[in-house]
Amino acid sequence: MAMRPPLPSLALSRRARISLAVVASLIVLLIVLGSLVGVYINWLWFGEVGYRNVYKGIITTKLVLFLIFGVLMALILGGNIVIAYLLRPPFRPLSAEQQNLERYRVVLEQHKKLVLGGIAGLAGLSAGLSSMGDWRTWMLWRYGGHFGIKDLQFHRDISFFAWDYPAYRLMLGFGFIAILFSILLSIAVHYLFGAIRVQTPGPKITLSARRHLTVLIFVFIVLKALAYWLDRYGVVFSNRGKVTGASYTDVNASLPAKTILFWMAVERAIARDRVRRAARAQHHHQRHLPRGRPAVLGEAECERQGSQIHLTEHQRHTRGLRHRVVDGSRRDGELRQL
Repeated sequence: MAMRPPLPSLALSRRARISLAVVASLIVLLIVLGSLVGVYINWLWFGEVGYRNVYKGIITTKLVLFLIFGVLMALILGGNIVIAYLLRPPFRPLSAEQQNLERYRVVLEQHKKLVLGGIAGLAGLSAGLSSMGDWRTWMLWRYGGHFGIKDLQFHRDISFFAWDYPAYRLMLGFGFIAILFSILLSIAVHYLFGAIRVQTPGPKITLSARRHLTVLIFVFIVLKALAYWLDRYGVVFSNRGKVTGASYTDVNASLPAKTILFWMAVERAIARDRVRRAARAQHHHQRHLPRGRPAVLGEAECERQGSQIHLTEHQRHTRGLRHRVVDGSRRDGELRQL
């Protein structure tokens, strides 16, 4: 009979804990003092030229961005970690994989609040500090006015492309980072606590973990659809031709392609939602079946029925798009020769 390996211990002596706390405090103090020196110099300079209120607005905007995006990132990641932990299975099958993970589970159970606070705090601090560097974009979006001139392609005021479009791109970028890290951390927690089993015989993932990850993937697909739709307006910044702006190929090829990708992402999100609903209905049906009676549909069948896409329609659009790209490139070449 194989002996169980000893559990790892993270206990530190009182002197070691005090030393680590002092070193960490000194590092934080040096970073804060270095930042405050620059702030104080700018404060004095803006005061000398009579624009101290302007600098107050900049500092206020940075602090607000730090709090909003830092707290949001901490709540999103911390919330998904908590959800993944609460969805852990009460019983896990015996296997070598689970026995190896049991050592780490015991250690994390003893320090779960500290680990959760550390991950959420580090993520919130990173997101807050990163958002502070984009204060110009947010202030222009908040206080930018209208030009009174509309572009010829989308019939929107020029202010949308000058102020709104960059801010929307930053919001989407924040959403992508939050959802991607949420998926990765949720997979790690599910695997660590036995909801995902790679080498264990039997089901490889529990129903609760599957639902959790399905919702996160659904949100990712929705964000991707919004990104495709926003990319349509990005053609006005194209440098494909001699000047910056939407060229013939951008208008007649790139723009339809972005629109098709948007609707494909929307359709995929709807299919994913149908799979989720079908799996829930199948689970509810299995719970009310008499014992010994098999279920009619499996989850693979729900996946197949819920994710059917009209391939012929997409092939027709793709074929037309290919002809548009070739025709647009040919016409751009002729215009450049003229």
